[in-house]
Amino acid sequence: MYTYTTLRNNFGVITKDASATNLTRADTLINDSIRTICNLQGGKLRFLESTTEMTTVADQESYQIPNKYRKLIDMYIYSGSDTSSDAIYAPEPVFDPTKWKRILQYKYGTGSVPYFTYIENTSYKIQPVPDTTGNLIIVRGRLQVRDLTIADYTTGTISSVANGGTAVVGNGTTWTADMVGRYIQITQTTAADGGDGFWYEIGGFTDATNITLTKPYEGLAVSGANYTIGQVPVVPQAYQPAILNRSVALYWQLQGELDRARTYWMMYDGGKEAGFTKEYGGLILEMLENEGETEEGSYIPPIGNSSATLNTAPYYFPYQQASGF
Repeated sequence: MYTYTTLRNNFGVITKDASATNLTRADTLINDSIRTICNLQGGKLRFLESTTEMTTVADQESYQIPNKYRKLIDMYIYSGSDTSSDAIYAPEPVFDPTKWKRILQYKYGTGSVPYFTYIENTSYKIQPVPDTTGNLIIVRGRLQVRDLTIADYTTGTISSVANGGTAVVGNGTTWTADMVGRYIQITQTTAADGGDGFWYEIGGFTDATNITLTKPYEGLAVSGANYTIGQVPVVPQAYQPAILNRSVALYWQLQGELDRARTYWMMYDGGKEAGFTKEYGGLILEMLENEGETEEGSYIPPIGNSSATLNTAPYYFPYQQASGF
C-alpha cells in the first residue's frame, strides 16, 4: 500500500531531489494525479462506490446527502430497522423537475411505503413523506476524493490484537479520532509476535491506546509489534503506482526532460493522456479493465404507449439510460 509518506518519498527518490521544496511540489502533483485517475470514465469506477446507513424521521421529506459523496447513485428503504426480516422498498428515482412537481401535486401526504425520490441540490426528497422514525435508509454514492496530507504515524507498539478480533491495543501510542478512515499495517517479521503485513482500515477510536478495525484481523495474535498508520489513496493497491508514474511524468515534462517524461507516461496509461496514442495502456488500462464502469441504479424505460401513467412510465431521458441519479 502506498501511503502519503511513501508516495512523496518515492517521488523524491525518482526525481533525485528530496528537498522540502520538491516534496511540496510532489504533494500537488500526487493529489492532482489521484483526482485525475478517479475521474476516468466519468468516475464510474467500482472502488469509488460506498454505502451509508441513515434513518427516516417521521414527517420529514428531505434528507441531506452525506458530504463524502460527490454523487448519489441509488438508495433503498427498509420497512423498519431489521435488515434480516423487514421489507425493502426501492423508490423510483425521478430526474425531471416537471415530473417531481406533478408528484407533489398528487399530495401523497405521509405513508409507510416510499414511491419516489428526487435529488435537489445537496439533499434527496422522499414521497410519500415517511410517517415513521427509525426506518433504515441505505444510500449508495460515489465518493469525493480528499487530498493526501497526513504523514505516517509509527509511535509506540501494538501490545495486543487477536486473530479474528477487531480491537487493537497500543503501548506508548497517542492515537486520535481523526485516524478513523486511515489504514494500519502491523509489521510482518520472521520472529514471534510479528504481524501479517496486510493493511486494515481503522473503523473506530476509543482513546489514545485503543482503536478498532473495520474487518477482523487475520494474522496470528501479536504483542509488542511495530506498526504503521498511514493515509492512503482511494485507488486500489494494485494500481497505486500509477499515481506516482503520472506525477513523475508531469515533473519531467515540466523540467523539459521529454524522454524521461515519455517513459513514465507509457507506464502510466500507455501515453494516452500525453497524446502519444489514442488507446489506453499501462497500469490505467489494467485498472479500467478490472475496476471499470458499474451500473448506477435501475434502468429507466421510455414511455411506450398512450395509456402510460405517472406510476408506470417514468419520464425518460435517452442519455440517462442506466445512469441512476
